Amino acid sequence: EAVREPATGRRFSYGDLDRRADAMAAHLAALGIGRGDRVALLAHNGVEYFDLQFACGRTGSIAVLLNWRLTVTELEYILNDSAPGLLIHDIAFAEAAAELQRRCGIGHLLCIDTSAPQPAGNPYEVALEAAAGRPYAPVELTHDDVVTIMYTSGTTGHPKGAMITHGMNFWNCVNLGIPCGVALDTVHLSVLPLFHTGGLNCYSNPVLHAGGTVVVMRAFDPGRALEVIGDPAQGITH
Repeated sequence: EAVREPATGRRFSYGDLDRRADAMAAHLAALGIGRGDRVALLAHNGVEYFDLQFACGRTGSIAVLLNWRLTVTELEYILNDSAPGLLIHDIAFAEAAAELQRRCGIGHLLCIDTSAPQPAGNPYEVALEAAAGRPYAPVELTHDDVVTIMYTSGTTGHPKGAMITHGMNFWNCVNLGIPCGVALDTVHLSVLPLFHTGGLNCYSNPVLHAGGTVVVMRAFDPGRALEVIGDPAQGITH
């Protein structure tokens, strides 16, 4: 098991995650999104972050992970700066996504709706199903290629796009995973936002690198987090 979502009850094996990343990569390729092109994600925590991250690793494209707490005007600056060809968004942010598409000239939108009957009512899952098994040309990359852009808070000016390479991700997994005893039997409760390095790299990516399980909360709730930690069926270790 790679990813588990207590809120939706969805569980994904490593085989599932591999197939989903392949399908997303094929979907991106069909939209003409390839090496160096950006794909933005505006969503609460979920498996979609990992779908996109690993699809970008196969197509050479770059994931722009957006802070959903920002206003439309703040996101407008980031999206004009990064110029994504696709904006993937939670249905909760559908109105903002439509406005951002208009303001920033984004070519394509793709909505995530986990509240709808799965998968037929979820446009994101429909897109993955349609792309499953579709051929695409994987891109050869190195540790110096960028996989993610995370924007800073812009304390003294506009946000800056921090470019995260595959090498940075790899060494983060090694240097954080080993001291914390992350291994095959690790079950990590991820409560921090996955749009931030705190959620994605401390410690979701190190756990996936080691073959453990990431239990993803859509957002942090103290009571719910304690319930999950205290539930023997969840088996949280980290």
